[in-house]
Amino acid sequence: MFSNEDGNDDGHVSTSAAFRHVLVFQLKLAADALRDFLLSPLSLAAFAIDVVTKPKVEKSLYLRLMLLGRRSDRMINLFDDHADSGELTIDRAVDELEEIVRAAQGDGSAGKTRARERAASHGGEDVSESPEDDVAHPVQRVD
Repeated sequence: MFSNEDGNDDGHVSTSAAFRHVLVFQLKLAADALRDFLLSPLSLAAFAIDVVTKPKVEKSLYLRLMLLGRRSDRMINLFDDHADSGELTIDRAVDELEEIVRAAQGDGSAGKTRARERAASHGGEDVSESPEDDVAHPVQRVD
């Protein structure tokens, strides 16, 4: 976990790997705190609604909220309990973001790869690459 990325593990803690780990852990703690902050009042409201409406178990807002909490717990993956689950976790998202940044800083092939991916998703048609293509727009452009 804290060894060198290049595989040269001499048994000592790598400062860069430990620093990365603590930054990701702080991100997870913030996500967990935000989730708890939001779920607390929502759980009270869902419980109150369930008390008044008396829904069937499968329609219970409170139980649905508990399922959402479990799903978000796996996604946050605070203590790496779900690292090998195959689901999207904060760790996996950070890893993928690091790969994109490394590729962009490297030989510039990240832009070419994204252009190929865009072309493939558009049925093979030529999709020109411009700086605007890398920005997410809420409204799609019509050419």
